[in-house]
Amino acid sequence: MVKQTLIAGLDIGSSQVCCAAGIYDEEARTVKILTAVLIPCDGIKAGAVINIQEAALSVGKAFEEIEKITGGHVGSTIVAVRGKFIKSKNSRGVANINHSNKEITQETVSIALESAKKQIRVEPDQEIFQIIPREYILNQQRGIQNPIGMEGTYVEVDVHAFIASSSNICNIAKVMSSVGINYDEIIYGYLAASDVLVTREEKELGCLIVDFGGLTTGIVHYVDGIIRHIDEISNGSDYITRDIGHRLRAAYSISKEIKETRGVAFVNANFKDEEFEYRGADGRSKRKCSRLELVDGIITPRIDRILYEIKELIEKNNYGDEFLAGGIIVTGGGSNLHGLTEAFEKTFNCSVRTGSPNPDKIIGHNEILLNSSYTTAIGAIAYNLNGYVQKKSSRNGVLSKISKWFEEII
Repeated sequence: MVKQTLIAGLDIGSSQVCCAAGIYDEEARTVKILTAVLIPCDGIKAGAVINIQEAALSVGKAFEEIEKITGGHVGSTIVAVRGKFIKSKNSRGVANINHSNKEITQETVSIALESAKKQIRVEPDQEIFQIIPREYILNQQRGIQNPIGMEGTYVEVDVHAFIASSSNICNIAKVMSSVGINYDEIIYGYLAASDVLVTREEKELGCLIVDFGGLTTGIVHYVDGIIRHIDEISNGSDYITRDIGHRLRAAYSISKEIKETRGVAFVNANFKDEEFEYRGADGRSKRKCSRLELVDGIITPRIDRILYEIKELIEKNNYGDEFLAGGIIVTGGGSNLHGLTEAFEKTFNCSVRTGSPNPDKIIGHNEILLNSSYTTAIGAIAYNLNGYVQKKSSRNGVLSKISKWFEEII
């Protein structure tokens, strides 16, 4: 029996890796997500590799589990990255249409994109790893999303380019290579997530995607259907856990459990105060704390700080609160905190929802699709869905390579 060939999306997160796998339905232009796994990783911090062997162990385990669960083999992999080592720049390129029928072809678009790329200055230790068109301008007509087949004398393209430290990209490549996994492309994680969460109408009205991660929070701001601003703050849900640990003098695992079982974003009219018991940092001594102290004194101040930093970021550019008619879409592992959407509504005075993949693009079981921790990996699979064709692989899958690698290092 021939094993089915899978498309995998690998999300290099704050302190973990997430791998999702699916199959591409070319006729329906959808991706069916079959499974996803989340693996803790000591070799990654805030999206950057800090220990190649530890990172490789986690990545290898993720792919091993994917192939065991599905019974298939991974033929194509898209890697999604994020972190403060990534910067973005805007640029513009142009291509003249010299042939007689004046029709814009794929070659014309490629020339315009290459022209835009050449305008971007990068440092010797940096590289452009992804470039995306924001809009095309045909004979001064703006707002064109796909000019192929149209006629004109020249076409301009406005692009958003993502630039990273070459060493960071190289370290990720080494991690993949060390466990025998080839990848097709490295893409920007926040963009991958936002693309499957947001509707065309929300983009046109103006919306903000907030990816609430562990050590970082990413934002993607759409205005008039176009990405206007992408940024990241060094603050996330893990800092709430740390704050709880410092204040209550509890181990990280205990603090995380307290956050998830007792925590809410802020005290509202329905809040019920109660005293709860937990174990101290030594794992033996018993301590007590009230929910009011936990929320009002620890969690809410951190949430307020994160919201302030996000608000400050979008107000620094020319597209502030008034360009949020489409609302705010919250995703990421930290978005599971109860009351978080209401906290955003109070701060930004707009509609807020928790993101879920667009069913026109992504299908699968809800326990996977509605888990915000998997969104970026799912978005990586669906990356460039309209133009991405699943590659046929002659490999026997990564499972045998990973198992052999584990045997060599253990």
